[in-house]
Amino acid sequence: MECEPLGLPIESKSKTKVLHSSLGFRFIMRPIKLAVIGTITKDTITFPNGKVTRSFGGILYNVLPLAQATQQDIIISPVCNLGSDIYKRVIFYLKEFDNIELSGISRVGGKNNHVHLFYDRRWHKKEILKNLVPKIEFHQVKPYLDSDYLLINFISGFDIGLDTLRKIKAKTHSPIFIDVHSLILGITKNGKRFFKAPALWREYLKIADIVQMNFKEMQIISGSHLKPENEMKEFARTILNLGPDILLVTRGRKGALLYYKKSKKIIRYQTSALKVRDFVDPTGCGDVFSSGFLLAYLKTSNTELSCEYANFLAGMKSRFSGIEMFLGKNIGV
Repeated sequence: MECEPLGLPIESKSKTKVLHSSLGFRFIMRPIKLAVIGTITKDTITFPNGKVTRSFGGILYNVLPLAQATQQDIIISPVCNLGSDIYKRVIFYLKEFDNIELSGISRVGGKNNHVHLFYDRRWHKKEILKNLVPKIEFHQVKPYLDSDYLLINFISGFDIGLDTLRKIKAKTHSPIFIDVHSLILGITKNGKRFFKAPALWREYLKIADIVQMNFKEMQIISGSHLKPENEMKEFARTILNLGPDILLVTRGRKGALLYYKKSKKIIRYQTSALKVRDFVDPTGCGDVFSSGFLLAYLKTSNTELSCEYANFLAGMKSRFSGIEMFLGKNIGV
């Protein structure tokens, strides 16, 4: 099968054929509306060999794959504050997509979030955050409360406050997907990020219908290594008992785990990582995963199939760095 969903080259494999042939829309009378709430970043990435790349990132790794994968059947509305130093350039690139609605992007004074990532030879990373745009306020999200899904991605960890999230939850009937991401990171005065479980993490997760985190983030929140499988499943049960229906745990080269409620049981489903021949960069893979899951889930309502599709797309993203592949051009940040 020859196809390129999300702008990613796809190998001809039987599982891929099943995944893509299954992603037919349910009958609907209007386009699906999806709001993506978080932060767009300026990224500078230093690789193990010393090579440095510069691009934009953050929720663009959610927005652009969704925009490429759909035409007018899904309208994507990014909701974020964007620094004046990059505002015009980001809007210029996003205007190329007819299915990205731009009124939720607010220009703010000062410089935008600039993330510096440093990868070592084992692909462990150190992160420094320079600049910080203001938190998103309720009035910015209010126009999108009737969306079919609200995807909230904690790119900086300071993207939106808990009180605002509670107000959103109280005022909308839309399901909420929360990617924990940098919510578990603290920050020093010079911008260095470090692991720190938020004291009120339970309150954040109570708001979500779907929660995504990677395995390290799960360890930080739990305060445990979660090495035996039964420990991991019990903590997954703890999270689901807070209110979410679905928990997604990404594990890099070990694939992903899905936990979901079925009657009174917690079902565990595991998908293996895509075998990537030309691994380049893990940055943005988790964000592509969440978009892939939502795209498939909105179309099929099948959690396990959606997890497979998300895992596949995340693996394909690891074959390139930055957002240029989605745009089809070099942007020279």
